[in-house]
Amino acid sequence: MRIINLLIDKIFNTDVLVIGSGATGMRAAIEASNEGVVVTLVNKGYFGKSGSTLVAEADIAIDSASAVNLFNLPGSAEDNPELFFEDIIIEGEYLNNQRLVEIHTSEALYRLKQLVEWGAKIKKLMKSPGHRYPRGVWISGMEINRVLKNEVKKRNINIFEHLMIIDLVIDGENNQLLGAIGLNLVQGKFYLLKTKAVILCTGGVMRLYSSTTAPEELTGDGLAIAYRAGAELVDMEFPMFLPYTMISPQALKGSIFPYDLSAYFEVEALNVKGERYMKKWDPERLEKSTRDINSVAAAIEILEGRGTPRGGTYLSLKGIKDNLIPCSKKCLTDIQFNNWKYGGFNLKELLPNLTEQVLETAPACHFWNGGIKIDEKCETNIRGLYAAGEVTGGIHGANRISGNAMIETQVWGARSGKYAALFAWANKYTPKILNRRVEELIKKYLCPLEKKEGLNPIEVRKKIRKIAGDKVGIVRKGKLLREAIEEIDRLKKEMQNQTLSFKVRTYNKEWIESLQNLNLIQVLEMTTRTSLWRTESRGALYRTDFPKTNNKEWLKNILIKNIKNKMSLNTKDVIITTLTPPKTIREYGRKR
Repeated sequence: MRIINLLIDKIFNTDVLVIGSGATGMRAAIEASNEGVVVTLVNKGYFGKSGSTLVAEADIAIDSASAVNLFNLPGSAEDNPELFFEDIIIEGEYLNNQRLVEIHTSEALYRLKQLVEWGAKIKKLMKSPGHRYPRGVWISGMEINRVLKNEVKKRNINIFEHLMIIDLVIDGENNQLLGAIGLNLVQGKFYLLKTKAVILCTGGVMRLYSSTTAPEELTGDGLAIAYRAGAELVDMEFPMFLPYTMISPQALKGSIFPYDLSAYFEVEALNVKGERYMKKWDPERLEKSTRDINSVAAAIEILEGRGTPRGGTYLSLKGIKDNLIPCSKKCLTDIQFNNWKYGGFNLKELLPNLTEQVLETAPACHFWNGGIKIDEKCETNIRGLYAAGEVTGGIHGANRISGNAMIETQVWGARSGKYAALFAWANKYTPKILNRRVEELIKKYLCPLEKKEGLNPIEVRKKIRKIAGDKVGIVRKGKLLREAIEEIDRLKKEMQNQTLSFKVRTYNKEWIESLQNLNLIQVLEMTTRTSLWRTESRGALYRTDFPKTNNKEWLKNILIKNIKNKMSLNTKDVIITTLTPPKTIREYGRKR
């Protein structure tokens, strides 16, 4: 039924609205439902068949002693949550919110145990770069997805598929969330979802870059709508890149297969001259260094002209000799390899002989370290707005170590669901939503259907990616960042005239692209401005004009907020509980 005086096709009411149905969103919905409130879970794609969780070849991190004691895995009894905490802070370059990390490491075991009780099948234990002990309990994203999907179906949770949330509705006078506006991508209809609490679980924005390991859905929707609503964001200058991803063939571009090999075997990263360049960056750990340092090192080699013809570096496994394939079947899980098939491809047909030839690889955008600022209850600075998972900032600081993404979905998904539900129970605030404000928002998003001339959204996406890749990539420089800001400002004006080849509203890919472009450009601007403001190199940010890590001046988080439609930045000292950073200025990458 069409609503009078509104461009809304349907209205729904719920207590808690969870946006995003990956591992974080499903875990949030489960916990909120356990508290007895009405829960609605919405997703831009198919429920359980889209997002990052599904494609994760993943380890889920807990302290090693717990892996031994509870799961009988071959870990180390010397480890504990306190040492796990220390490694996260040190490898995060001390920018982490230590209160959040304490919760993260202390609750990780319980949340993994819960997954296993629900039927999750775990495999081996692995030691990843940045961890002092083996902490990575191997479990695929598909397995996590299967278990959580079953638990969601056991509960009375409303599920909307193909619904893209395009903005939040806020009562500005009372700083109170009222609901959300969504677009049904198949039907082209606008929904108004009235709710007492929203949990944003929309993941990162890796599709900002042309080379990425992430699926198409990751376009920064949650970050952008939170920003437009007035939520604070933190650490947006630290997009994370994964080293050693495939460049060719095109079908496997962005595949993390070479990185998986580097985690298990002794490899050598070489420039075009055959030099093992990691000796300059981390002579002790070399290729076993953390992903931020490995990615920066490769990017510098490419930038300074020592890269490969396709714009990468080489990864050599020649030292393994001719036992690579049988050895890999023993060392690696059947999730990663099944008779050397990966992602549906037969690698023996597509790849060279790795015992004689090298792989050409390059870093690809893999994760978003920064995001919406939350407290211990996953609350934001807006009443009723909660966030969890990759869309948030504060837990990982300047760099995430392996295994923390998947356990973050469970620890913080559960916490957000619990506290959002408790807020919904207590919230008696039921103001009317202003029709005029909703109409203004929807008319803005209908513009591409009405414009006769302007930029095609596909071309806009290419322009956004070019700015991101050329000037806001792994390695950044003040001059290029300032140029990027100027280009972003011009493109934002041009984007007001995005126009479509076809004017239909039913599953119009160009229209969807135009909406995602608005989110991408806002996140790109946030990343660019915060990168320019941070005059040092730290973690996933490397500035060629400020190549050292400056703990004397930059033990601070950069916060960003939308104030009267202007991007406002300020800094705040990092939150320290037990681990005090050294007040030094040091070479980039030398963390310990």
